[in-house]
Amino acid sequence: MARAKTFSLGDNYDGILSDLVKNGRFGTETEAVRAGIRMLADYEIKMRSLRNDIQAADAEIDAGLGKRYANGRELFNDVMDEG
Repeated sequence: MARAKTFSLGDNYDGILSDLVKNGRFGTETEAVRAGIRMLADYEIKMRSLRNDIQAADAEIDAGLGKRYANGRELFNDVMDEG
């Protein structure tokens, strides 16, 4: 069973949390906090994936597998041709 947590949000965030419940967006403050934590967890997963993709692309470039473009228009055209 989850244990209770005690923390202080500060006046600004406490007001936002109260408004979310008062306006019916969430049934309880706990639901709102859980939704926020889920969003943060999703964001962290996406950032980790993006960092991995960047590392993979950097490795491809280091291995000489990159493609050079003379200008932005050439890159744009290449990307649009793939779509």
